[in-house]
Amino acid sequence: MSAVVRVCRTEAGRFAAVMPDGSPLHARHSEIAALLRAALPETTAHLFARPMPAADGKSVDWVTPLPGQPVALTALPRDERAAIEKLLAERLAAIRGLAGRLPDAAAADLLRRAAVDPGAEQVYALNGQPVVVGWGQSGQFATVPPVVPPVAPAAALAEAAPRRSWLRWLFLLLLLLALAAAALFLLRRCQELPFGAEPPAVADDNLDDLRAKIRAAEDEIRRRLEQCAVPKAEEPVPPEPQPKVEEPAQAAPAPQPEKPVAPKAEKPKAEKPKATPQPQPEKPKKTACPPKRQPWEQPEVMLMLDASGSMRLPRDMADAEAESLIRRAMRGDRGAFGTLQGYQGGAGSRLAAAKTAMKEVVTQMPKEVDLGLLVFGKCEGTDNYNFFKASQRSALLGQVDRIKPEQGTPLARGLERAGNMLDGVNVPGVIVVVTDGEDSCHGDPCAVARALKQKKPNIKINVIGVGGSGKGRCMAEATGGKFVTPRSGQSWNDLLMQATEQQALPPGCE
Repeated sequence: MSAVVRVCRTEAGRFAAVMPDGSPLHARHSEIAALLRAALPETTAHLFARPMPAADGKSVDWVTPLPGQPVALTALPRDERAAIEKLLAERLAAIRGLAGRLPDAAAADLLRRAAVDPGAEQVYALNGQPVVVGWGQSGQFATVPPVVPPVAPAAALAEAAPRRSWLRWLFLLLLLLALAAAALFLLRRCQELPFGAEPPAVADDNLDDLRAKIRAAEDEIRRRLEQCAVPKAEEPVPPEPQPKVEEPAQAAPAPQPEKPVAPKAEKPKAEKPKATPQPQPEKPKKTACPPKRQPWEQPEVMLMLDASGSMRLPRDMADAEAESLIRRAMRGDRGAFGTLQGYQGGAGSRLAAAKTAMKEVVTQMPKEVDLGLLVFGKCEGTDNYNFFKASQRSALLGQVDRIKPEQGTPLARGLERAGNMLDGVNVPGVIVVVTDGEDSCHGDPCAVARALKQKKPNIKINVIGVGGSGKGRCMAEATGGKFVTPRSGQSWNDLLMQATEQQALPPGCE
């Protein structure tokens, strides 16, 4: 069984999420985790903490296989809290989407009951990953189980349906009667009659008299219109034409003899020297920003740095020369021993070159790539710094600066730890190993690489052999990766970026 981390401890009766049959929802954790692990990334499968009853029977421990120190969501700074809440919302949406795609109705209902929005006190963060305790229960912690209303039998529903229909029609009839009464009231008010009074009757004689008066008025209007005829507009009289006065014809000028025109001598045109075209500077091509990757496409990159004593040597010293110097020092050669003691890992050393390249890669790496750091330099263990979010990369740069050379090369142990932190199944993962030697702590890194590839087929190991030898090539070959060595004049920054299999973010892109 893999190691687990206790997130928090709560009272045994503090959560009461139940299924329709009354059984506790939390007892189905293994079934829920198996459904998520089969279709979603491993990090999403670990979203719900597993409940473990304590020995005293009065409390429950909520545990998770995610590494790190759990921190309550309410205790995080604002920016880190916002990032955790965003991840939580995305993973809950992914689980609900999976529930909508499952053909098994019971399994889909189980996921929907688990993926409700929790309260802030139910959420914790471990190395930038959200973990929910008391899942399946929305809002704040509760101590009273929710009341599930009983389901009415089909016969009762069938009997109640026509009764509700009859009541609905009765309500509509009463509403129409009320509207009719209101309309009658307004009509009587408009006629200025008291409510309930009948309108006065009109006699037929009065109607005949009214019609006669109307006809007489129409005849009078017609007669007056005929008397008021509009006069026709007079047509304008055109003016009389004026007689034209003929002007006396002017005498035509006498023809003048044409003067002979001497031909003009053409002057030779001086040819202008053609200007030599000047080469125009090429305009820099604008690099398009890469498209933003979806959450399931965002890769994980783990940087593994060798901090053994041999990394203090100069970066341009070959492995054969370094091994000869070390062997002579171990045989008691004081000159060789003094030479080794003079190398402290400062500027120009293998370690300094690797650290500079790592900091450059961290600065240029796209923000959606999860970056991790692991340092191996002593047989007692490795320094595992886990993953750093985009907002924490300044802390990652500071951690790289603080790396110092140690004694020992636990390459196999470091590779195993790095592989355990990567998903490698649903999310692609790349391990970049920067080393100048082989395992000096009785480990077999080649066997670890083969086992890691079999367990997590989406993992690749790329090795940078600092000293130029072929040590570590087997790790790359076992996972389909590459083994490269720095060549003369080659930039370590470019070499390390190529090993991550990511493209540096162009300037101006987010």
